[in-house]
Parts: sequence; C-alpha cells; structure tokens
Amino acid sequence: MRRFFVVMALALAAMTAMAQNAKTEKKNDTKPAANMAAKSQQKAIPGFDVTALDKNADPCTDFYQFACGGWEARTQIPPDQAIWGRFSELNERNQETLRDILTKDEINSAKRNPVARQVGDFYAACMDEKLADEKGTAPMQPLLEKIAALKSKADLPALVAKLHDQGVRTMFDFGSQQDFGDASKVIAGVDQGGLGLPDRDYYLKEDAKSVELRKAYVANVEKMFELAGDKPEEAAAEADAVMTFETGLAKVAMSRVDRRDPQKVYHRMDKAQRRRWRPTSASPSTSRTPIRPPSPRSTSPCRTSSRAWTPC
Repeated sequence: MRRFFVVMALALAAMTAMAQNAKTEKKNDTKPAANMAAKSQQKAIPGFDVTALDKNADPCTDFYQFACGGWEARTQIPPDQAIWGRFSELNERNQETLRDILTKDEINSAKRNPVARQVGDFYAACMDEKLADEKGTAPMQPLLEKIAALKSKADLPALVAKLHDQGVRTMFDFGSQQDFGDASKVIAGVDQGGLGLPDRDYYLKEDAKSVELRKAYVANVEKMFELAGDKPEEAAAEADAVMTFETGLAKVAMSRVDRRDPQKVYHRMDKAQRRRWRPTSASPSTSRTPIRPPSPRSTSPCRTSSRAWTPC
C-alpha cells in the first residue's frame, strides 16, 4: 500500500510538471498587458516550480488550475510576444546563455582558443551593422550574377546546389535527420520547401484575408528588389514572378493534414533509386553537382517527403 501511494505521488508530480511546461501558454488576446520580468527572471526558474501551483484549487476538479494557476496569476506576456509559456521562458534562457558565450568569445583576447576565436569573430562580423550597411549588396553580387547568367533549365541543378551551399534553401529543403524507420541512423532528408509564406494554403486560399496577405507579401518582395538596386517597374515585375513561381510550388506541395501521416512523408531511397528520379532536364554534368552533405553518415540513403522533391 505504501508503495502504491509513493507511485501515485510521483505520477502526480510528473503530471504537474508536464502541465506546467506543456500547457501554461498564454495568448496576447487574453492578456495584452505585459512586462519584461519573465525574461529577466527565467534563469532562476527550477525544473519543477512549486510557486507555479495554485494550492487553493482542487486538483481533482481542475488539475490545470492547480498545476498552473500560480504561474498564470503572476505572469504577463512580454510586449514583443504573441504567446508566452514555460517553454518560451526556457527558450529565452537558452538564447541568453548562447549570447553570453558569443559575447565572451567576441572579445579579442590572447586567452581565446582557435574555436572561440572563430566563433567570436564570426559573431562580431554578423553584428557589425555599420559595416553591413556600408557594403550593401556587394557581398551578394557574385551569387546574383550566377542567377542572372542562368540560360536554361539544364543549368538549374548546378545553380540550386550553389544556392543551397550558400544557405539559400530554394525550391526544397535538404538536411540531415534521423531515419524514421531506423532511429539509429542519420540520413539525408529532402522535403518540400521554397515558399516565402508560412504554408501552401497562404497561396491557395481565396478568402479576403488570404488575398490581402498575398498582396502585402508581393509588396514586401518588391521593396526588397528596390533596396537591392532595381528600378520600381523592374522590382514590380520581379515580385510578380516570385509570387507566380512560389504559387506553382505551393500547388504541388502536400497539405499540413497530409503531412501528419508519417507514411506520406517517408520515402526512403538509396543512391541508385534517387538518381532515377533526377530532373530529366539535367545533363549528366549538372545532375552530379553536389549539395554539401549534411553529415558524414548521411551520404547513402535519402528520405523524401514527396516524390515530387526527390530530384535533389
């Protein structure tokens, strides 16, 4: 009997911790006022926060209020966030920890080891807004020239590989991941992608809000082209072309509902199978253009979420 109560107590504690971490998420439409105390205090938050409990609530009647009521009563949503929860606090703490490491490595000191020097110098370069403004689009010119030099579809695979190598995830996503069928293996994963808007439905829905969002998106893309130096009339045409191209990608992309089915997003192939699905427009030379392998262990099998995206 004593063992039973111990087990039940441990289970209750685990459920309370899960509730505190997984469900204490507040939306800004319920509590728009906020302060930054949550961000500044997160480092002191323990894994199991007793003060998050509402001990006046009966856990048998309202377990959520019992587990999270104390936290909800004292927490307000930061003004720069739409929602806020315990995992949000954890993420902020992780971000602060990473920033502390980077700012420490950024300091030019003889005590820095080679890794710290590389990390710190890279971070300092990224944070140098003045230098970035001075250089403008000049660092991108070699890549923009390669895009402008595209002559035919046969040249596209080499260009796409180059863009991916530079961190531009055009047309599809590519990276390393655990094999869904064998979690002990890391394989290359190819997934649908290439969309500037969050989801395919943003391109396909015809309700008033979706139409307005697409107009705003095209206006934003147009502005980006203008900032890159294009004339307004050129930028407008280019923005329309971007929307047309991305809409085409959206039409062949799987819906979120379909992607919830693990069997629909798992098509494991070996190298020979993957080569048979390469684009018919690619020449033998361009089709072998490598995209940098995500990891040393992921160069053999390839998982794709849809056959439409296998020609990587």
